[in-house]
Amino acid sequence: MPNFSPSFLDEVLSRSDVIEIVARHVELKQSGSNLMGLCPFHHEKSPSFSVSADKQLYYCFGCGKGGGAFQFLMDHDGYSFPEAVEYLAEKAGLALPQENDADRLKSQQEASQRKKALILLAQAADTFATQLHSAAGTKAKAYIQQRGLPEHIISDYKLGFAPDGYGFMQHTFGSDDRSLAQLEAVGLLFKGDKGYGDRFRGRLMFPIRDKRGDIVGFGGRSMGDDKAKYLNSPETSWYHKSDILYGFSEHRDTIRKRKMLMVVEGYMDVLALAAFDLPIAVAASGTSMGERQIREIFRLCESPIFCFDGDRAGYQAAWRALERMLPLLKPEFRPQFLYLPDGEDPDSLLQKEGREAFERRMSEQAKPVLETWLLGLSRLAGSGTDGLARMAKKADEMLLKMSDPYLQQAWKQKVETQTGIQLQNKRQNIRQKGPISLPRPRAKIHSVKHVLHESFLAGLLQKPDRLDILPPEAKLFFLDNEGHNRIYTRVFSWQGSEAYNGMAWAQQLQREFPEAADQVARWMNQEPVLDIEFSGAILDMRKALLQRQMAAPNDLAERQRLAKLETELKQELIKLNAEIEEQRRGNE
Repeated sequence: MPNFSPSFLDEVLSRSDVIEIVARHVELKQSGSNLMGLCPFHHEKSPSFSVSADKQLYYCFGCGKGGGAFQFLMDHDGYSFPEAVEYLAEKAGLALPQENDADRLKSQQEASQRKKALILLAQAADTFATQLHSAAGTKAKAYIQQRGLPEHIISDYKLGFAPDGYGFMQHTFGSDDRSLAQLEAVGLLFKGDKGYGDRFRGRLMFPIRDKRGDIVGFGGRSMGDDKAKYLNSPETSWYHKSDILYGFSEHRDTIRKRKMLMVVEGYMDVLALAAFDLPIAVAASGTSMGERQIREIFRLCESPIFCFDGDRAGYQAAWRALERMLPLLKPEFRPQFLYLPDGEDPDSLLQKEGREAFERRMSEQAKPVLETWLLGLSRLAGSGTDGLARMAKKADEMLLKMSDPYLQQAWKQKVETQTGIQLQNKRQNIRQKGPISLPRPRAKIHSVKHVLHESFLAGLLQKPDRLDILPPEAKLFFLDNEGHNRIYTRVFSWQGSEAYNGMAWAQQLQREFPEAADQVARWMNQEPVLDIEFSGAILDMRKALLQRQMAAPNDLAERQRLAKLETELKQELIKLNAEIEEQRRGNE
């Protein structure tokens, strides 16, 4: 991993604009000195996402996400930290710093390999697209037209065709050893007993993109009698099927804007919805829906609709998806499940019913996840008394997978009502006897001391020259929160720096303490801490220090000295409170 110096990172950030980066995905409007918009990290109806041009930071007052340009590219666009730095450096026209020979060689090789692979995959997509419009692609083109996909969908999603037979890839890209090795590495060729062969033959081709919109693989639908109706690219270092959602990069912004998301089973379903002006669908890439994919879905939309065929296979696929989402469910998530009539899929229904009827079906027939769960349990368990027992037992097992205790309790009560059987909840019975009591929530309700400490840190970052007015004992100040204390220790180490720069400090802290990036952004974007408020915070910090010193074993002289300091401190607090009250009356 490249080792970027703080000075280089500062230079990259100084030439980048977080407003420009965020505005690609969020509609921002001026609100005072900042810009506001709907948060791209969670579903909301009123804007709570603030971006500061002066501070070059963003913060959401709804979900707490915050950071700078690097953090946004990482959290939203899926970049790693080195990739985010390299992207912004290249955009700013900055050359990357040199590393030691071994690291530089490894980084260059990895970057070169990925770049060549993505270029080759993009070229392959162009080649397949050309073939679709040639005589070889006549059958595939007729199939697309029969499915009702207009030309703009074919073009926008870069559909293509891989011709029948062997040798097309070698003929197009070369048959020398180097070309063959590259084609095999990206999954376009396979090596058999008789040499290299084309992986995709006689197939309608669907380019698959990652979060950044780069083509990382393909899905191919057979236009003949192949046993495998669909074939996908093999796993590579840039294409992980369990992470990829087909349609994610193309539809992400529309999904957030419309607050609608539908999970479908196939690539054609994704495109059919887009053809009817519903670019809100995503699909798994050659595998059943996994936990990481479901996590991304919930990040995009809190109320997704999982759409499945109404046959046995559809119910089984829905059940697998439901089981995998259990650890991720929270009260604010409201997934629904929609089963289509037997023999129908979104594509066929849209052709028959049209968009309005299909949207009514979505709103009227999609069932909440809890109702889907109870129905699935009933189908699995069967009828009769034995069936109720099996249903209760299976429910008990599944509830243990849930991480949210309140949701777990609510679901438990529902299944107990339906079966008439009290669930055992083994995990909780091991820990306690008697009635089950819910743990206290991990609330954002902080102690007074916690709030004062945050105000103290926010005041320092907002106006770094306040370091110069800290009392001599400030080096002994201690914040109860370990993370806050480490941040304060780092900030205090900058006392006496040649130039105080709060924005640069905030960005430096986010790099050194990535787990606190959201907090730092919040401190920089919250209401300014007034000078008189910061003076009060200093007195509170001195008071806390004094209390710790007085609690320690001391001789008589030291106890007398501390008692005198306590008296003086109380007088200062009385005087400051009087000033605050006078200022308050003056503002009324």
